Amino acid sequence: MKIKKARQNAVSEHKKFLKAQDPNEIFLSIIIPLYNEENSITNVINSIPNQYPHEILVVNDGSTDKSVENAKNVRNRNVRIIHHPQNMGYGAAILTGINLAKGDIIVTLDSDGQHNPKEIFDLIKPIMNGETDIVIGSRYMGACHYTVPLHTKLGEYVIDKVLWVLFGQPIKNNQSGYRAFTKDVKEIIEKSRFKGMGFTTEFLFKSGIRNFRFKEVPIEVRERFYGTSYVYLPKLIISILILIIYYSFLYVIDKIYHFIFRK
Repeated sequence: MKIKKARQNAVSEHKKFLKAQDPNEIFLSIIIPLYNEENSITNVINSIPNQYPHEILVVNDGSTDKSVENAKNVRNRNVRIIHHPQNMGYGAAILTGINLAKGDIIVTLDSDGQHNPKEIFDLIKPIMNGETDIVIGSRYMGACHYTVPLHTKLGEYVIDKVLWVLFGQPIKNNQSGYRAFTKDVKEIIEKSRFKGMGFTTEFLFKSGIRNFRFKEVPIEVRERFYGTSYVYLPKLIISILILIIYYSFLYVIDKIYHFIFRK
């Protein structure tokens, strides 16, 4: 109990620290998972606003094209490139970046050019204001310049309802890769079980169980002009179903335990 109380106090103090700071004084860690996006990675990096102190962690997840070469050629940016020996999955790339991040606030965005890096401040602002711990960029609240596949909408609808039932915090665009969160969230996701695309859902479930607050903000999501999506739908569906069952079970057991042994 003392450890839990100490952690809660530390989180509270960090929130007060963030709220008291000028946005231009907060240090950001911007994580970009990279897998075969040679045509877009340069523009993504160069579009990141310079007015905030930050580091850019590009996690190369086994790219076989010129993605890494193009990222290395970017000049006058604080870019660090980390390499996976082989393709290990989206979640693994994000986790590698998180484990190395030094920022007060961590931001993740995709390397395919669909996210607008200039909207980073829109994501960190609610955290700075003390409104929330985690911000998800939502195409449904903002502008989406392509047709979202029906299976994606259906999957997000199911996850949205489960998040609402369990945690009272619905997130419609729960598969969004454009997110921001405080470094306090870092400790609960460093040991995530799902290293592929299922990480996105696990991130929200683990955060919900630990009572972190979510908030969606509008973002622009552009059409993908280059590259290929590497999402393997059957595998993703299976992993998300397993994830929902697993974390729902943990949540219910946790509630029963605290009901029985509460003092």
